Amino acid sequence: MPETRGPVRLTIIDDNPFVRAADGKVHPRSATFHRFAEEVARTGPFGRIRYVIPVRDPRPNETIDPRPAIDETMLEIVPSAPFDGAAAYLACLPLMWQRNLPVVLRALRGEHIVWIKVPGSNGPLAAYACAALGIPRFTYVVGNVGEVVAASGRRGLTRFGATAAAALHDGVTRMLAISGPSIRLGPDIFSSAITAADLEVFASAFDAPEQRAATATSAGSGGRDGPTRLAWAGRMAPEKGLDDLLEAATLLVALGRSIELVLIGDGPERRRLESRARTLGMTEHVRWLGHVAERAAYLRALGDADLFVLPSRTEGVPKALVEAMGLGLPAVATGVGGIPAIAAGGDRLRIAPVGDAIALASVIAALLDDPAAAGELGARGSAWARDHTAEAQAERLVEWMRRAFPGLPWDGRGRSA
Repeated sequence: MPETRGPVRLTIIDDNPFVRAADGKVHPRSATFHRFAEEVARTGPFGRIRYVIPVRDPRPNETIDPRPAIDETMLEIVPSAPFDGAAAYLACLPLMWQRNLPVVLRALRGEHIVWIKVPGSNGPLAAYACAALGIPRFTYVVGNVGEVVAASGRRGLTRFGATAAAALHDGVTRMLAISGPSIRLGPDIFSSAITAADLEVFASAFDAPEQRAATATSAGSGGRDGPTRLAWAGRMAPEKGLDDLLEAATLLVALGRSIELVLIGDGPERRRLESRARTLGMTEHVRWLGHVAERAAYLRALGDADLFVLPSRTEGVPKALVEAMGLGLPAVATGVGGIPAIAAGGDRLRIAPVGDAIALASVIAALLDDPAAAGELGARGSAWARDHTAEAQAERLVEWMRRAFPGLPWDGRGRSA
């Protein structure tokens, strides 16, 4: 493929793992950040952005993620050495630096600017390469590893090792953030996953948020027969607080409410959570959809709910929450990370305490008992989310880069020109 670079040459350093399929195409293992990176490439005067990522070959009998491969007309893939998790990276750190430093140096030579996504194992290496080559860079802070470890429920030596690795990652993040321009993801700038095309697909199958509000007011939550559907979407990991959601749903059922909990996603906690649901007597009230790879099917499954619930114990700006809001769903979420700022004092979504299943059930019940308020909440949340699509967020990020690095040759192709 010929190299089509724009007037501003940009490289992204990302740590999400990818797999190269038999046809040579590179697929994510679970990430969506590359889709936002593709939108930035379309928006700014970058042409094809270099994208440095860990890429490995598939293991025997491994199923490749069916989501679309990276769009290589937008992102020029620069494969770095793969690794399995932060602990594995730390165990062979000198070898990884030896293997990846030449890769990063080659990718960065001649670039105008480098975008380093952290926490990330190659972050300090990329910063070193930028300093050596005299290339400006900025840090894009997407989370805090220590908070994830604290919410993970690890014990003993496993927790000690994970805490030590988290301290190193978060220490590097702080060092990079204070030593140059940086962005910490919040309600103004974040990697949105919902696009204008997504909203068009959804609008063709569902009522607009304003119509949902009117229907909910006249006919009760959801405006249809059958149980009230509470939806959640994401990766089933300890920090997502799904135990709290199961217990809250159990309380609502015990109080006589007709509830169906729809869980979209998969992950290491699924088997244990299924066992927990059986123990709580909730088997008939929980629908496990697993990972829904096809985008339109995912949006339909999410949008067919009456209420979105995100009980996480740590978050940045959750993509699934923004997607649900964009589809017009009223939402309840815990007040962690960037969620309180998005909530705007309860004007766009309702906040529940972290780790408190009883309080979570109470907040959900209050919305279910006031369908007019739920409908209005969904409409206001949708208006905000529709102003924060991937396209809109890419515009905001490119404008931030223009202000932070005014000396670069910004006049050129792209919507930002």
